[in-house]
Amino acid sequence: MLAIRLFLGLIGVILVVSLLGYVVNRDPRWLRFAGLTFKGGIALMIVLMLVFLLERLLLFV
Repeated sequence: MLAIRLFLGLIGVILVVSLLGYVVNRDPRWLRFAGLTFKGGIALMIVLMLVFLLERLLLFV
């Protein structure tokens, strides 16, 4: 569980750094990287929520 929190925290840090990089350089590659990081974080959250839902459903069976 700690590893999942650290991974999500790392995604947040990468997102903030990429947005700060865009503010400094105005290079659109930073925004593309921020978008990919955001999509990856959302995908990770969805997968984790599905795993926890499956765990709850199997617990009651």
